[in-house]
Amino acid sequence: MTQPELRIGTPRHAFPFSRGLVVESLVNAGASGAVAAAAARRIEQHLRLSRRTLVTPAELQALMTEVARDLAGEEVAAAAASQTPAFVDILVTAKKGDLPFSRGVLARTLEDAGLTGREAYATASAVDVELRQEGVRRLSAEDIDNRTERALAGRYGEHLRLTYRYLRHNRGKLGVISSESTMPTPFSKGILTQSMLAAGVTPDVARKVARVTQRDLRGSEDRVVTRAAIRAKVEALLRDEVGPDVGARYRLLRVIRRPPRPVIVLLGGVSGTGKSFLAAEIAYRLGIARVVSTDSIREVMRAMVSPALLPTLHASTFNAWEALLPPGAPRPETPSKRALLAGFRDQVQQVNVGLGAVVARSVQEGSSLVLEGVHLVPGYLRADAFAGALVIPMLVTLPDPAEHRRHFQSRDVETAASRPLHRYMQYFDEIRAMQDELEDLARQEDVPLLDGLTLDESADQAVDVVLRRVMVALTPQERTELLGDPGDGEAAELTRDSVGD
Repeated sequence: MTQPELRIGTPRHAFPFSRGLVVESLVNAGASGAVAAAAARRIEQHLRLSRRTLVTPAELQALMTEVARDLAGEEVAAAAASQTPAFVDILVTAKKGDLPFSRGVLARTLEDAGLTGREAYATASAVDVELRQEGVRRLSAEDIDNRTERALAGRYGEHLRLTYRYLRHNRGKLGVISSESTMPTPFSKGILTQSMLAAGVTPDVARKVARVTQRDLRGSEDRVVTRAAIRAKVEALLRDEVGPDVGARYRLLRVIRRPPRPVIVLLGGVSGTGKSFLAAEIAYRLGIARVVSTDSIREVMRAMVSPALLPTLHASTFNAWEALLPPGAPRPETPSKRALLAGFRDQVQQVNVGLGAVVARSVQEGSSLVLEGVHLVPGYLRADAFAGALVIPMLVTLPDPAEHRRHFQSRDVETAASRPLHRYMQYFDEIRAMQDELEDLARQEDVPLLDGLTLDESADQAVDVVLRRVMVALTPQERTELLGDPGDGEAAELTRDSVGD
């Protein structure tokens, strides 16, 4: 005669009795496997002899506690009574309502974090056991995640814990972790493409390499990768696509974009040489977020100091000489070179007080900066005054006067005549004389000249200058940390190529 089915639950919701769940519960309470199996058989036999077909979870737990006391002792019985047994659901409070905790669901998430199927299920089971031994019957999804993080940290270390945390908040996305941050950030094809463009990679190749990098890394077991892994992947792809030279240049630029000390680029040049556009392009290629114009610093200083106190500050650099004329003295048609440069230097000295403060604040904050403007005269802001930074001065020039005039004409159109062309044409000779003076000073101070080619060519020149100057300025320890072991042939060759010119 077939025995009636024994079920656990209530008349509205019940499931078949399972000796395995009773065994699991008793093992969680501290019983040995053999004792737990014997207890489970006795419990089932007792229920069938009493002709029960439905038993509530509370009744089953009470019976399990009584049998455990008889077979395993008081300590196991107490644990069995206080736990959440395996035949009782642990409810997880979520936005969609209460859901039963599932080791299988948690294990699948842990596989996404890089664990094997066996490792993932073992970790999920460890979380389940911890909850049941503590007698937890209900908790939030966040509590589950926090407990899972602790289990991962204890079993596999901090990296797997951070991987899981990242996946909690960025489902399906690839994360990037670096030595500077304990929390991963989302992988960005745009940022990666930008860094390759700075290395001279064509846009089509840069976008292709970024796509392939994301696809290959996404297909790996680990969903959070290091910046070093991305760099190695991109370097290998670039070597295959465009050759080893571009791959090496990309590696150096990665160093510059995350320098050990803030990089301060000083981009000088007279009006009309294209400094503003070039400064923005340099900042973009080097990943520098801050671009400051010396004109903006001058405007702040003008608002604070009256023309009566500093008359040259309230003039343009090319006509500041007029403010130095004695009262009542006639204004000459054109100034002497000595008078022109006296007015120019007077304003430069005044504005450099503010410029020094801006650079000092940037160094103090540890942030890189591109500073551009006519007031950045070679020899005034000296690198040795900012020991905590890598200060790199450059001078933008336009050797051809006709090309210089065309720059002013183009700017007049682009700015809707907000900077009137006629005014700059009136002082064009003075502006050219100032450029000659700046070029002489640049040669004396060993400041590189950017000779006004196309924007892309000038930006390439500037990035090369930054690469060489930064690599020369790095200490041996910094170079080793950023490029690898000095004995590494590739790292050594990169360093020689960058500093030997």
